[in-house]
Amino acid sequence: MMGFNAILKTKRVYMLYLLPFILAAIAFLRFTFGPEDFSVCLDLGVISIPDFQEQGGLWWKEIGVLALLCLSFLVFFVADRYKFLSHITVLPAVIYALLCIGVICRYGMSNYLVAALCVVLAVARLQSAIVNTQSNAPVFGFGLFSTLAVLLCPKLIMLIVWAIIVLPFSGRAALKDLVALFIGIFSALFFTGCYYFLTDRLATLPDVFVQALTSGQVFWKIMPEKVVAFVVIGVLIVVSLYNVVVNYPMAIVAQRRGMLSMLSMLLFVGSSLFFIPFNCHGITLITAIPLSYMFTQYFISHRTRWLGNVLFLLFIVACVLLVL
Repeated sequence: MMGFNAILKTKRVYMLYLLPFILAAIAFLRFTFGPEDFSVCLDLGVISIPDFQEQGGLWWKEIGVLALLCLSFLVFFVADRYKFLSHITVLPAVIYALLCIGVICRYGMSNYLVAALCVVLAVARLQSAIVNTQSNAPVFGFGLFSTLAVLLCPKLIMLIVWAIIVLPFSGRAALKDLVALFIGIFSALFFTGCYYFLTDRLATLPDVFVQALTSGQVFWKIMPEKVVAFVVIGVLIVVSLYNVVVNYPMAIVAQRRGMLSMLSMLLFVGSSLFFIPFNCHGITLITAIPLSYMFTQYFISHRTRWLGNVLFLLFIVACVLLVL
């Protein structure tokens, strides 16, 4: 157990080189021995990427696995670049990949995967805004990428609410900061409106957004077979929240604001699972972003060795259930 605990808390990045092989092995086993249940993610966006909806089959899944690998690396590099975790670790990439590989095996490439890229970039811009308070460019990028994610998947509308509320709590409460945020938001909306105007579809834009937002059913009704996995992840969320609250006063300012931004993102986006209808499980790719950082912070800072090890093993079991 001591060796296992040392692996969890290690500052070495060798696991980053093993991650491609881990994902390849999981995908191979799932595609070879798992059920043939490839599905099309029907949660469309205002910015539509029709190829994701029309293509299917093994190659489209493999492209999704490759994209997930790149996204997992980006999740790690954001934490490494802005240092809002206790120390450098590859766990955010590993945890994000394990949480999401089941969704990728089922849907392959989708709008949600591209939206997840925008969300990670938005998180990076927010962390940059927290660290560099002299420039408004990161705030503009934060608003731009958050809005692009919503345009790709309107069911992520709570991201906009989160972006507006989290900015003042990130140490950027000046009027010029709010102006930069709204310029970023309206820039994405403006260019999307221009595209619809040039294609003579501007009048349909509100209807497209509303239809994309309201179609489907609430999330918990479309995954009853994954209840055990969600219970385990729910326990981990509670433990991680407690860990963040207890260690919050001891962290430096940038780390406190960074973890607060992840916690608030989880609360806002996660709450949408209970009142916004969904057609697929792609929202997991978004909620896994703050979860990967919160779980990592717990696993690298827990003081009760046996509990942290047991919870990590339960996390692995939950991820296996999500893949099956």
